[in-house]
Amino acid sequence: MEQNQSKKLYDYHVWANKQVIQHLKQMPENILNDMVQSVFPSIHDVLVHLYTVDIVWLGTMKGNNFQDTIAEVERRKSEITGASIDEFEVFYEELSKEFYHFLSEQHDFEQIIVAEHPQYGQCEFKLADLIQHVVNHGTYHRGNVTAMLHQQGTRGVPTDYVFFLLK
Repeated sequence: MEQNQSKKLYDYHVWANKQVIQHLKQMPENILNDMVQSVFPSIHDVLVHLYTVDIVWLGTMKGNNFQDTIAEVERRKSEITGASIDEFEVFYEELSKEFYHFLSEQHDFEQIIVAEHPQYGQCEFKLADLIQHVVNHGTYHRGNVTAMLHQQGTRGVPTDYVFFLLK
């Protein structure tokens, strides 16, 4: 993929998600669904949230209608809810392909995306800012996963941006 900063940041997001999924595949199966006291009740719930919110933002970047995007999220959420870590891996891979296809068609990452939101009305964002948001949102929730793993007596996996740069 061409290396402008927005695409590079999305590459990092995909890499970091893969790091977490590969790490979770090494864990006992119950770790995904064990209940913990955290922002989310389980790691499974964090992974569903991260996946579905990425769908929201991809739909927004594409200029899709908000109600249509939410309907798509609900459809796909029903497919991923209850998924095993191997299934999460496939769902995340397929979603990243959708993002990469969309990003490959973009020539102006400073373009303004206009989105209608039922609560905030008409919103305007630069495409680059939305990509940055997707990455930041993912970083935040991968941190939740690490904290939840610590609560369960194990360690997370390093996903800091610098580790991506060093790979």
